[in-house]
Amino acid sequence: MTETQVERFINQMANKYTVQFNVYRDETIGDIPLNFYAEFQRRDEKYLMSKSVKVWSVETQQYAFVKQEDNLSKEKLHQFAKVLDSHIPSFVPEKQEHMSTYFIGVIVTNESIEKQLQNYVQRARKLQFLKFGWHGWADRYLAIVSLKDKRVYVNRKGKEFVKAFEEALMKGDVTL
Repeated sequence: MTETQVERFINQMANKYTVQFNVYRDETIGDIPLNFYAEFQRRDEKYLMSKSVKVWSVETQQYAFVKQEDNLSKEKLHQFAKVLDSHIPSFVPEKQEHMSTYFIGVIVTNESIEKQLQNYVQRARKLQFLKFGWHGWADRYLAIVSLKDKRVYVNRKGKEFVKAFEEALMKGDVTL
């Protein structure tokens, strides 16, 4: 069985993510099959004189859920966002040190993206405060990577989370 352009692109992006992320291939979230999801966790601490006197500590996480989709529609985007939102509690730790967790749902397609879908994705951000903000927040974005248009469509604040996809498309690092 030959590998399609989209599958090849996704596989090479998963390989790029392995440098700083834990990558899990062929997983599912809810009933949605994923090509891969990547997990990044960071913990920062500040000490006074020695490690026994901790002043503060914070934890930040980032997850990228990547899947291939043909015949993309607004309903499929909405369903993907709904599944991500329902699984946020299972990925966010129940700790006081938790500051933020970022979720980015990335759909890779070999189609041109309609203006209606572009607008939907640019408004598809959800911010959820955990325990009134005392335990941080969770931020969810959706992104569409169009190999045909060689563009990434995402909310303005979510652009930093899909830079790897944009750079791969622009530089041609990933062979299509």
